[in-house]
Amino acid sequence: MTNSVRARFAIVGIATVLIVIGAIGMAVQGMFERHNEREVLAELDADLRFLARSLVLDNGVATLSVQPLADPRFQEPLSGLYWQVRNDRTGAILRSPSLAGASFPLEHDRLPLGERHRHIVFGPEGTKLIVLERRIEDPSEPAASYRVAVAVDRKLLEAANRAFLLDLLPLLGLIGAGMLLAFTLQGGLALGPIARARRALQELAEGKREGIGGALPSELQALATRFDALLDEQRRGARLARERTADLAHGLRTALALLNARIRELRDRGDGEMAQALEAISTSIEQRMARELARAYIEGPKTHSVPLALRPVIERVARAFARTSRGETLTWQQDIPQDVTAEIEEGDFVELLGVLLDNATKWASGRIAIGLHLAQGVVRLSVEDDGPGIPPQDRRAALTRGVQLNSDKSGTGLGLAVARDIALAYGGEVELADSALGGLRVEVVLPLRRS
Repeated sequence: MTNSVRARFAIVGIATVLIVIGAIGMAVQGMFERHNEREVLAELDADLRFLARSLVLDNGVATLSVQPLADPRFQEPLSGLYWQVRNDRTGAILRSPSLAGASFPLEHDRLPLGERHRHIVFGPEGTKLIVLERRIEDPSEPAASYRVAVAVDRKLLEAANRAFLLDLLPLLGLIGAGMLLAFTLQGGLALGPIARARRALQELAEGKREGIGGALPSELQALATRFDALLDEQRRGARLARERTADLAHGLRTALALLNARIRELRDRGDGEMAQALEAISTSIEQRMARELARAYIEGPKTHSVPLALRPVIERVARAFARTSRGETLTWQQDIPQDVTAEIEEGDFVELLGVLLDNATKWASGRIAIGLHLAQGVVRLSVEDDGPGIPPQDRRAALTRGVQLNSDKSGTGLGLAVARDIALAYGGEVELADSALGGLRVEVVLPLRRS
């Protein structure tokens, strides 16, 4: 069975239409057949009575006082409508011209005077006949009796039934089409809440709403309420996780401070080798703690946000770095078009850009260039410098490991890795390449809209 609700509706609807149309067709056809047979039997009974009244019986000889009988089919050979009169004593038969010299057998049953019997027998050319018969006596010869019978070919009834069915099929088709239309409308109404729920989830993912409550009908409101409750619980859990990470990091700082004090004591006592080993452990712990603390404070996509205009934020952050003692010695270039937006929290974007500009300011020799442009549905933010750059073989390490590639500069070696964490949180990426200025080019790719 398919997993598509729409396909299930279609299968059930088509099956129901076929069953209902079949049942209606069989019922109406059956009613018509019974009605048609009753009408034919009524006509046969009228013909039988008329034939019995028209007989002239004289000394064992039967003749008709009326020539011919009213229905012209009695005169047409093998027309399907027949009559015959048989003398029970002599077996002499008086027959209709439609029998063309043939006769049809009658049941050897006891037939009281005045009673009418109905039989199914085989007539001319093996056709199946419906026969009505009755027995009458010869007034002039009491010992003599005659069996008077009229018959009709069942093919005449079957032909009428087929003609009726052909006339009925267009009506059944219209009924079926109407039912399919009704099922289609019903399915559309039934699937409407699913479509609304899908749109609500899309808006939830895009940050245009806080939950899906109110988007579903009353029958599914309990589901929406539970979903929103789980979503709120997840948000609270994420917030608590960030707070606990921060608490743990701040708690470790005290332990690291004590450890660094012991390291200085060891170095003062002349145990430089032990101090160096402990200092490497302390530095590693501090780097890991700084990385996790930075990741914990990444806000990530909010469930309710609006696109952020990037140019004002870039200009503000770049201006702040240009005023620093190091930034004042550098030349700053900006190529930032107006009205470029991205769905990212301002705090995260400031942190991301700050990491990139801090790294560029630290390594640039004299120039830093900031660029922003749109390409194929994404925003590309680039920060370039004319410093020593990063060799291609070390670029992967710069993005994935919290290590310093050059110990001559201060820092933890986590900047680019943190920038990449922020970009990944928004479905983006950070790419490293050679800069046209001669140093490193860091390009951040962010989607225009979150999917």
